[in-house]
Amino acid sequence: MENLDLSILEKVPEPNLNVILEIEPLAPLSMVSELPGSYYKTLKSPDKKMLCGLFENILGWHIDLADRKAIIKELTALRKQQAKKNPQIAFVDRTKGSTYNPLLMDFFEIELPVIPPQLSHYDDLWSRAFRRTDSYRHTFGTRYMNTAFIERWNQIKERVDNDAKRKSNDKETLKTKLFTRYMGNFPMYYSTPTKREFIQYGGNFQLKLSIDSCLFEQLGAHLQTENIGYLGSSEGWVNVTIKEFAL
Repeated sequence: MENLDLSILEKVPEPNLNVILEIEPLAPLSMVSELPGSYYKTLKSPDKKMLCGLFENILGWHIDLADRKAIIKELTALRKQQAKKNPQIAFVDRTKGSTYNPLLMDFFEIELPVIPPQLSHYDDLWSRAFRRTDSYRHTFGTRYMNTAFIERWNQIKERVDNDAKRKSNDKETLKTKLFTRYMGNFPMYYSTPTKREFIQYGGNFQLKLSIDSCLFEQLGAHLQTENIGYLGSSEGWVNVTIKEFAL
């Protein structure tokens, strides 16, 4: 795998370049900012964390959670050292709303969103992934499993249920232990339908940003060959252009 260039994170963030970020939605968008309950309500325009995800996707920063935590730990120590010379510098870990750990939050600010007047909203069902390794009930929602194991698993459950000597809670515990033993035969996640709001725009929309010049240059270089990303969710594909403007 190609080594990622993360050297920009070592510099002091200087978001003082004025740019226009223009986004062309290629699909309906659903931009959910907080941890929702049973309903995923979208924002009208992306927040900072979503733009971080968009920028990192364009740059090819597909970094797993463990590595992100390690990077953030190093960045926190680095920013403390940099703050000794410049008290305004601080690294803030902004993971609120999801497990996604953004790395570029300090390198830009959203000044003003410019949203098209024609908007339409609708609700649709979206598959939300869950994982329960602590209970055999994980198997209730799995759509797929090892076909060679289905009959055997049904026989196992039937033997447990037919044992009249066991109490109800004993059966639950035993099934969970058996599920843990045979976990490799089941999908890692199961999905459940969830109501989610989507938004469609009457055209492109823009955001005025102040951004670090190094980040601007890197995004511009990548967009010349890979002018596509996703926004809000993995289904929210967009084309992106970014250009400098004078106040």
